[in-house]
Amino acid sequence: MALIGTLLWYGDHPYRAAIEEIKRIGFDYFELSLDYPLPEACDANKLKILIKDLGIEIAFHSPLDIFLAQPRREIFEASLKVFRKCLRFASNFETLYYNFHINWKSPTSPFLEVKEKIMENGIKACEEAVRLGEEYNFDVCIEYDSNFDERFLVNGLKLTFDVGHFVVDEVKKNKNYMDSIKDFLNKFRDRIIAVHLHDCDVGKLIDHLSFGKGNLNIEKIVELVKDKNYILIETFWRDLNKDVVSYSDLKNNFNYIINLLK
Repeated sequence: MALIGTLLWYGDHPYRAAIEEIKRIGFDYFELSLDYPLPEACDANKLKILIKDLGIEIAFHSPLDIFLAQPRREIFEASLKVFRKCLRFASNFETLYYNFHINWKSPTSPFLEVKEKIMENGIKACEEAVRLGEEYNFDVCIEYDSNFDERFLVNGLKLTFDVGHFVVDEVKKNKNYMDSIKDFLNKFRDRIIAVHLHDCDVGKLIDHLSFGKGNLNIEKIVELVKDKNYILIETFWRDLNKDVVSYSDLKNNFNYIINLLK
């Protein structure tokens, strides 16, 4: 059965209480988001000892404030420098996988020559991710979002399938999201090792909801992804009011998925 994880971030520091709580719920691992001031603000040795003592595993989510396909050279190179630093930090652990997004921000991105530079830099970043993943001996995954382009899937790169991101994109295109999910999972079945799972309101296009608070067919989706290595429960919101989930909510979400996986 897939390992079941959840997300931690800087707001959970100094981490012990949060990790103890998610371990008590039953999670196998957590994905630590390395947004600023991480990784510098985290003592790798102390965290390594902590997760060993608590008997839980770790994966990483790359910071969202770097732009790995930025067409402007100076910003791209600075982003790549931070990216390398974060991957190096992850190498201190027995990392399950390292997850990242390909982002850029430029008002000139619709122009062909800028699009080409975005693609060129994005591919360079993905190649660097694979190189460092091989050096550090863990899988590196590009996460599906609205910027995803299969040309970024260079040899050796794995894929994280984020259900909510994908559904929102398909609904915006007036497509049947279940048919699209099946097609995507079939096309990239050998690339996808991790799944970010959460509910979504397809009318209001709100994702990262607790299960049962949106209107996705979670049972059918779980049936389609249960063979993957890792399933991350990424429920930020209790409901459509976007109240932050409590540990009680997280436990309910965990139990719901575990029951579907039996």
